[in-house]
Amino acid sequence: MKLLNKNIFIKAFSLEFLYLIIFYLISKFFIQKIFSIIIIIQTFQGNLDQFQNLDPDAASLAEIQGLRETISQVSGSLNQLILYSVLFTLVLFIAYIIIKSLQWNLIYNKKITNFKKYFLKFTALALLLHMIITTILFNILKYSRTFLIDYMFEGNFLQGPFVRFIILSFLSILITYLFFTSYIHINRLSILKSIKETFKFKKFYLFFILIIISIISALIIKYSLTISSSIISLIIQGILISVLITAYKIYLADKIKKSQ
Repeated sequence: MKLLNKNIFIKAFSLEFLYLIIFYLISKFFIQKIFSIIIIIQTFQGNLDQFQNLDPDAASLAEIQGLRETISQVSGSLNQLILYSVLFTLVLFIAYIIIKSLQWNLIYNKKITNFKKYFLKFTALALLLHMIITTILFNILKYSRTFLIDYMFEGNFLQGPFVRFIILSFLSILITYLFFTSYIHINRLSILKSIKETFKFKKFYLFFILIIISIISALIIKYSLTISSSIISLIIQGILISVLITAYKIYLADKIKKSQ
């Protein structure tokens, strides 16, 4: 494909792959921390249960002190859980806006140019995207958990949660596509004008290409993990997915530039 400039592709691919590596490392670190805190909180459940029917007037000093210590420990663990969750989101967002803004600016301009101005506009759009996508992903996880548990352990196919899961998944891809086009437009336009241009852009087949890429990426992860979960397998997955996404972004930017 002549539109895939080799030099630009390698640089854009490197940034895409770098983000996937950072995403994996950050997620692994914080998820392990969060789960360890959740396990600690669960260990306090027995202590809380024994104080459930405690009569404050009839309770001994030792029982009251024990309840206070348990509540204090639970409160401390909850504060840690909130802190790690906030840091997890914040660190991922910072990595996203730095790496992805460099990538989109490079893809459109064939070099990094007017980056400070672009970065500020990109950050504003990316913040809005993360707020929307985080809400959608929360609901996707909720419905997929309900569907998978009943299907895998009880053999029940719950049509309602499954349909909601599919609709929300497609909605998240659609929103991502709209923001991708906005990331391209803000190289030369304001945020509001970029959003207007995004909705004027009528090449809907590009959205369906993104759906296909998302499905292929999910299949790559699914079948690769069934074969091996080693670090080499993860690197191969990351390379394949990065190639697909990078090629799509360059193709999308090229089509938008030609329509301007």
